[in-house]
Amino acid sequence: MNTGKSQVTAQDPNPGVWPSCPVVDSHVHLFPKRLFEAISEWFATKKSWSIPVLPPETVVERLQDRVAGFVFFPYAHRPGVSTSLNEMAAEWQSRLPEAVGLGTVHADDEDPAAVVAEAFEMGLQGVKIHCPVQGFSLGDTRLDPVYETLVSEDAPLIAHASTHPFYRGDNDLGPTPLSHVLSRFPNLRICIPHLGLFETAEFLEIANRYDNVYFDTAVALGSSTHDLIDVRDGDIPRKRLREISDQVMFGTDYPIRPQNYEAAFRGITEIFPNQKKDVFFRNAQDFFDASFGIQA
Repeated sequence: MNTGKSQVTAQDPNPGVWPSCPVVDSHVHLFPKRLFEAISEWFATKKSWSIPVLPPETVVERLQDRVAGFVFFPYAHRPGVSTSLNEMAAEWQSRLPEAVGLGTVHADDEDPAAVVAEAFEMGLQGVKIHCPVQGFSLGDTRLDPVYETLVSEDAPLIAHASTHPFYRGDNDLGPTPLSHVLSRFPNLRICIPHLGLFETAEFLEIANRYDNVYFDTAVALGSSTHDLIDVRDGDIPRKRLREISDQVMFGTDYPIRPQNYEAAFRGITEIFPNQKKDVFFRNAQDFFDASFGIQA
């Protein structure tokens, strides 16, 4: 993998916009083509978002040209498919030793803890869940054995547990379930994507008490993104985010929402002007306990 500055495609900003430090993208999706086609169709039909269907090979190739390292994962949209998705992710993990591959699990899987244990045996390094898509709360007690396994393995969890981008008002999402989980599993290493929108301030209160709670910036920064997902005044408490900058990681959600890199980079620079190296790569190294091949 390169530093993400030397190879730039026509769709990328000019080289002068890229950070002077390495970049790790902490939020990347890899899906089998048929599943990605279904996801793209849903976004087109329900939300009028145009998401090109890219095979995993293309996603990986583009990321290797753009960033120094990345974290990738699928998510199980229904029970019974976690193992097959994890097998695909594990195959990519075996081919990408400097990337971090995560598995997935569904609360309705027959034995969620066994699914996660098998994912680790396959070589995957953590778990991703997407509560609104998968239809369960972070506090669902069926996931307790999963959390127990993650804590015992000291492995990371990425959990879309906020109402971003379409779920304002959903009481099964937000900071309350996370508080309940951490009261039972205080050492769970967890990342809340999308800066925890649209409950960022409340999630930050939790992160102030638990230094093992992190965030990523995927589809959370930039005026065009804010217009797209209806970010409102006060949704992003910038000063408080700067105060907790050692728990924030750069991410894009590529290729689900292939946000313009320039907008994503400028968003980091605006909110974290003096912490760019931390947000762009150091915090990801710490959270995922991985170098990503970066010698810096």
